[in-house]
Amino acid sequence: MMVAGALLVGAPSATAAKADLVWYFDRTFREVIDVGSPGDSHGDISVTNGNVSEVRGGKAVGSYVTSQITARVNIPGGRQDRKTDIAISVNGGVIYTTALVAANAGTPPTKTTAHAIIGGTGKYSSVSGEMILKPLSATRYKVSFFFEN
Repeated sequence: MMVAGALLVGAPSATAAKADLVWYFDRTFREVIDVGSPGDSHGDISVTNGNVSEVRGGKAVGSYVTSQITARVNIPGGRQDRKTDIAISVNGGVIYTTALVAANAGTPPTKTTAHAIIGGTGKYSSVSGEMILKPLSATRYKVSFFFEN
């Protein structure tokens, strides 16, 4: 366990390099589906969607949608971990990402999170790498892509 921690700390960060692509998300919809026990619980589903722009607050060039499943609730109403999948549709192609995101119950993430790029279609067919999602407000995010060669 100590070795793994040392390897993670010493690993280079994609955020230190120049991004291959930067977009902005503006969330326009969020819904939480309470599954199982009333209130915050394992298995609850959240969905969001919104617009993608090339500049902060700019004209939409595409859209995105997320599905999030609560994987762990630390304390009801407190922090929870969500398995988050994102599909980003821009320029006739789609990029798919996934991550485990920590956030307080009923709120969007407030900390920068790394998402694995797990594939794409069209112009983004066979992409892989990492997407860094940085919250700018409760409904706006900066997303930076670091593609593997």
